[in-house]
Amino acid sequence: MAVIIDMDKCNGFDACPENGLCIEICSLDAIENNDGRPAVLKDACPECGLCIINCPNNAISKPS
Repeated sequence: MAVIIDMDKCNGFDACPENGLCIEICSLDAIENNDGRPAVLKDACPECGLCIINCPNNAISKPS
Protein backbone atom coordinates (compact mmCIF):
# COMPACT_ATOMS: atom_id res chain seq x y z
CA MET A 1 0.00 0.00 0.00
CA ALA A 2 0.95 3.64 -0.25
CA VAL A 3 -0.12 6.91 1.31
CA ILE A 4 -3.09 8.74 -0.15
CA ILE A 5 -3.15 12.42 -1.09
CA ASP A 6 -6.50 14.16 -0.76
CA MET A 7 -6.53 16.60 -3.67
CA ASP A 8 -9.43 18.50 -2.09
CA LYS A 9 -7.02 19.49 0.71
CA CYS A 10 -3.83 19.73 -1.35
CA ASN A 11 -3.73 22.91 -3.41
CA GLY A 12 -0.57 22.01 -5.28
CA PHE A 13 2.96 23.25 -4.81
CA ASP A 14 2.32 26.87 -5.75
CA ALA A 15 -0.22 27.25 -2.93
CA CYS A 16 1.53 24.97 -0.42
CA PRO A 17 2.71 26.84 2.70
CA GLU A 18 5.78 24.57 2.73
CA ASN A 19 6.41 24.61 -1.05
CA GLY A 20 5.97 20.87 -1.57
CA LEU A 21 7.76 19.67 1.52
CA CYS A 22 6.35 16.17 0.97
CA ILE A 23 8.60 15.69 -2.06
CA GLU A 24 11.66 17.09 -0.34
CA ILE A 25 11.43 14.94 2.78
CA CYS A 26 10.67 11.62 1.07
CA SER A 27 14.03 9.86 1.16
CA LEU A 28 12.74 7.10 -1.14
CA ASP A 29 11.54 9.51 -3.84
CA ALA A 30 8.07 8.00 -3.57
CA ILE A 31 6.37 11.34 -4.25
CA GLU A 32 6.90 13.17 -7.50
CA ASN A 33 5.78 16.43 -9.07
CA ASN A 34 2.97 15.82 -11.54
CA ASP A 35 2.13 19.16 -13.16
CA GLY A 36 2.46 21.07 -9.89
CA ARG A 37 0.75 18.48 -7.72
CA PRO A 38 2.22 15.63 -5.69
CA ALA A 39 1.77 12.09 -6.98
CA VAL A 40 2.62 8.99 -4.96
CA LEU A 41 4.61 6.22 -6.61
CA LYS A 42 2.78 3.32 -5.02
CA ASP A 43 5.53 0.75 -5.49
CA ALA A 44 8.11 2.99 -3.79
CA CYS A 45 6.06 4.16 -0.78
CA PRO A 46 6.48 2.13 2.43
CA GLU A 47 3.97 4.30 4.37
CA CYS A 48 6.65 5.54 6.75
CA GLY A 49 4.46 8.53 7.64
CA LEU A 50 7.05 11.29 7.32
CA CYS A 51 5.02 13.11 4.67
CA ILE A 52 1.83 12.65 6.70
CA ILE A 53 3.14 14.38 9.82
CA ASN A 54 4.76 17.20 7.82
CA CYS A 55 1.96 18.10 5.40
CA PRO A 56 0.75 21.58 6.41
CA ASN A 57 -2.68 20.95 4.88
CA ASN A 58 -3.23 17.50 6.43
CA ALA A 59 -3.81 16.25 2.92
CA ILE A 60 -1.82 13.01 3.21
CA SER A 61 -2.99 9.92 5.07
CA LYS A 62 -2.55 6.16 5.26
CA PRO A 63 -5.21 4.05 3.59
CA SER A 64 -7.84 2.70 5.96
